[in-house]
Amino acid sequence: MGSKKTLEQRMALAQDRLSKLKKEASQKERKARDHKKFIAGGEVTRVFGLDYDEAVLLGFLAVYDKLSEDQKRQIKKDGENIIKSRIENAEK
Repeated sequence: MGSKKTLEQRMALAQDRLSKLKKEASQKERKARDHKKFIAGGEVTRVFGLDYDEAVLLGFLAVYDKLSEDQKRQIKKDGENIIKSRIENAEK
């Protein structure tokens, strides 16, 4: 009977460890998601300023959604060039 209790204790410890690992993974995912939101917000304020009009921003995003795939690819390419330029300027 003693080994059964030990087995139950080991199972409980394993469950606790599993719960902790799941919680840590969830926290890491949330932190990464929040970081992306922070970066996106920073880019919005860089372009529109701190006192941006939310309606203008939402309208801009709605227009983007209606663009052709070629137009979206070009916008992405332009954005990649901006990022590359920022990195190059930061290294100087």
